[in-house]
Amino acid sequence: MKIPYKILFSLILLAVLSVGSCKKQAKCGCGGDIINEVVGFPVYIYPDTTYGQATFTPISNPYTTYYVCNPSAFMSKMKKFDYGAYVLVDGHVFWNCNYVMQSSSGSYYSYMYKAYDFEMTDIYEDLYGKK
Repeated sequence: MKIPYKILFSLILLAVLSVGSCKKQAKCGCGGDIINEVVGFPVYIYPDTTYGQATFTPISNPYTTYYVCNPSAFMSKMKKFDYGAYVLVDGHVFWNCNYVMQSSSGSYYSYMYKAYDFEMTDIYEDLYGKK
């Protein structure tokens, strides 16, 4: 009678151990864990030359904001475009730490509005359809 209990206990223990434990949470912020890499991503760019900052929103989702981690490296290129200009960007996407903290509280606002950090590697004009 003890053998079936040992087998049952072993199976339960094996099932618990095979499911795994907590997953590693991605590090947020610029220089953290890259969650996506984009090439030729169509966006509206909003450079702030006064404070040396830049943000952009994707064409397809105006409720998402990307904060550029390295705006000073590309400010000379961004100055060529108007505020809110349609451009293409390349780079790496990271979780925004403020967004991660707000979304952990489960507010409705965090489900609708998303924020990411973005390390830009290139910015350029979309020449499709232009002569």
